[in-house]
Amino acid sequence: MTDHEDHREPVAVGSYSTEGEAEVAQAKLRAFGIEAALVDQVEGGVIQVEGEPGVIVEVPAADAQDAMRILTDEGDAGQ
Repeated sequence: MTDHEDHREPVAVGSYSTEGEAEVAQAKLRAFGIEAALVDQVEGGVIQVEGEPGVIVEVPAADAQDAMRILTDEGDAGQ
C-alpha cells in the first residue's frame, strides 16, 4: 500500500440511531485494533428525524472491509 492510499478519506461503515449504539460499534472495532471515529449527523445531538443518517462510524479506508466484516459478524452492522 502506498502513502497515498494510507491517507484516503475515512469510510463510513455504519449508521446508528443513538450515540450509545455507535459507541458500542466503535468499541468493538477498537478491540480488533481498528481506530474508529463517530460523526454525529443529527443537528444539536437531538432525536434523529426520519431520513437523517444518525451517528456515523468512520474508519480509515484501509480498514473499511475488515470493519464492515467485524460489525456484520457481530450482528451489529449499521442500519
